[in-house]
Amino acid sequence: MTLSSHPDQGIARAPLLFILGPVFLSLVLADRGLAAAPSGAVSFLVCLGALLVFSGARPPRFLHYVLLTAMLAFLLSFVSVARIQSFTPLRGAVTDGGEVILERSWGAKRAVVVEGEKGRFLLKISPDKTAPEGQSIFFTGEPASFTRSATSSFREDLYWRARGVRAEIVPARLSLKRAQLPGLPSFRTALRKKILLSLPPMTRGYLLAALLGASDPALAGDHREWGTAHLLAVSGFHVGLAAALAWKLLSLALFRRVLSYRARVSAASLLVWGYALLAGGAPSAVRAALMVQAVLMGRLMGRRGRPLNAVAMAALALLLWRPEWYADLGWRLSVTAALLLAALTELGGGWRAALAAPLLVWLATYPLTAEAFGAVPLSGIIVNMAALPVFAFLYPLAVAASLPALLGIPGGYYAAGAAEGLFVLWGRIADGLAALLPWSAPWSEGALFLGASAFSVVLSLGVFPPGIRSLGAVILLTSAAVLLF
Repeated sequence: MTLSSHPDQGIARAPLLFILGPVFLSLVLADRGLAAAPSGAVSFLVCLGALLVFSGARPPRFLHYVLLTAMLAFLLSFVSVARIQSFTPLRGAVTDGGEVILERSWGAKRAVVVEGEKGRFLLKISPDKTAPEGQSIFFTGEPASFTRSATSSFREDLYWRARGVRAEIVPARLSLKRAQLPGLPSFRTALRKKILLSLPPMTRGYLLAALLGASDPALAGDHREWGTAHLLAVSGFHVGLAAALAWKLLSLALFRRVLSYRARVSAASLLVWGYALLAGGAPSAVRAALMVQAVLMGRLMGRRGRPLNAVAMAALALLLWRPEWYADLGWRLSVTAALLLAALTELGGGWRAALAAPLLVWLATYPLTAEAFGAVPLSGIIVNMAALPVFAFLYPLAVAASLPALLGIPGGYYAAGAAEGLFVLWGRIADGLAALLPWSAPWSEGALFLGASAFSVVLSLGVFPPGIRSLGAVILLTSAAVLLF
């Protein structure tokens, strides 16, 4: 008798979930001053207690398995916290040069990330200066200290460190070469220019968002009002859509004749990771790409994975890569939504789950979003029910219709006009749906309790069958969310 013979066991359904939770908890406690060893000890005790309290039937060697899992939670927590707390700020003037790998607006300035010989550095330059991705740049300057606002939970230092930045440099001297360096950043810049010059306004904005992770201010404002801003940030929806299209393409008879199953899985993996990196490598995109990779590898080995365990695996992998992701709003929103949707899948999915998903995801992510932005439009509950299936059709259509224009084929602009008309039509439909719920919900402790309760109920039922264990898990998760956040 093994753990896998007990499908009602939480530890059998999603063992990595019992490690992800304690590791995340240890990072939150470390941010409040707890050292690596005590944080790891808390992680060990929480993991051990959850496994012992919430497990039903206990087959032979159960305690050995539980202790091993708890020890792994301790080790990963200790290492993750130690890595964050051992970070040493850079001191003294820095002279370096390299390639611009990221360029975006940042308040009243432009944020430029440079991959130099001495590390990865952040420069904030005036908006009238251009430093496109792929540009060769040289600088001399002093390290700056990241400020932490007393009125906001945003941690700018952790945000940039999660992206590999060693320090922010205030440049005293700055010089750029005209030549673009070959590579992905230069390709992103070239594609951005092509999209901007070749496509009509709305199609241009949507493709910049979906393909490059770039924001169009006008579209961003509309989607904030509709409560669908996530459609403009490359996330699991976009990566899942790309994966589905890639697999459909590779399943055509032409490819089945010339490629083995293993080769098609490898090709699909390359296409998914290529898309995630082209779109900027956001935490939600990387998390989704890891999940897709796990599914593809499972198919290759003839195994069917569990959705909750796959989400936990991807989220945990990101934390082990760079523990600073735990504080990233994108990571938190992505993991929260993905865990909730995976739990609904564990419960059987179906049309009822599809109808409930927009409301449940809105409730679960509402406290995080409201804390960051002040309020969340209620219209998102309704608009998202229509937006997800609509954009699952519109995004692939827009890419196909835009290809002639992007390739310079005469008349291509008019083909892109078909997608433009559909985007305009969607805007009018979304305005009408948003008018049904024209209010916004601000952050409050009640909102936190409501969102945490919705998330805890769905997640607990996805892990445990209805009963005393799932009720205990709901109480524990909700209490932890309210106390910690």
